[in-house]
Amino acid sequence: MTGSAPTTTSDTAGAEAAKSVLERAFVTRESLGAGSGGLERQFGNTHPSAPDDVLSVTFAFTCTGGAKVALKIAVGDKDVPSAAGTQVCDGSIFQRSIDMSKPGPLGFSATVTGSEGGAYAYAYYAEKKQLP
Repeated sequence: MTGSAPTTTSDTAGAEAAKSVLERAFVTRESLGAGSGGLERQFGNTHPSAPDDVLSVTFAFTCTGGAKVALKIAVGDKDVPSAAGTQVCDGSIFQRSIDMSKPGPLGFSATVTGSEGGAYAYAYYAEKKQLP
């Protein structure tokens, strides 16, 4: 579609820049899933499941635009309170280790406070694996 709104272009560029931050920071880690986009009041993602040999996963999140994002993380539809936190959207990386001893979907939900004029990126990385 011709003539799309400028915010779409900046959201796309910002999301790609945020994604690049995570890719550079976790270059040696095996990615299990990732995504990016423009900030919205509420958003999230659910990854179907980690491979059976993955014992823990690193969840990484970054955002831009100056807002604050409250993050909740769940495994198998149960919140993991120790993994929750708040991230200021200044380009820094929020990272949490999540125990995967109980298999199931792995997901996060986010609530934005402040301007939605930024972008975000997230990724799930294999952290510890079971030895063969």
